[in-house]
Amino acid sequence: MPLLSGEALSAAIRGHHLGDHPLARLAARFGAMHHRHLIGLEAECRAECRAECRCQRAELAAEVDAWARDHLPVPHPAATLHAEPLGAVIDRLAEAQVVAYHLLMTVDPVDPRVHAAWYRLAELVDGYNDLITALSQRSRRLPAPRQPSMTESRTPEADSP
Repeated sequence: MPLLSGEALSAAIRGHHLGDHPLARLAARFGAMHHRHLIGLEAECRAECRAECRCQRAELAAEVDAWARDHLPVPHPAATLHAEPLGAVIDRLAEAQVVAYHLLMTVDPVDPRVHAAWYRLAELVDGYNDLITALSQRSRRLPAPRQPSMTESRTPEADSP
């Protein structure tokens, strides 16, 4: 099953044209989660909401990485290593897209933050398209998904007696 194009991934993040592709459904979940988190930040979401979002992000990224491991072609032995797993790439792209749309809808469109957010989103989509092309051609390989360290997986509640 081929990877989604940057355009199809962006539509899925917005919840449009999901189709049957597992990455489209995961991208839509990333988009919805980032939207909830952004709205929660505006409403001064408590620390437990932020922790829940981090946990959801990690779970969704792990699902993307598992799909990639099972469905992408085996890289060429000389393939160069990409800096991060596919789940992290899609997570960052979804977050940037949610922020860009939110700014467009909530601030004056001539505000420089709107332009900066959309420019950043375009860069991420271009980078994603370059990555999926290289993965399809077997010239790039993804790193093993990063496992949380012991200090990252600890919560403040776990430290209390």
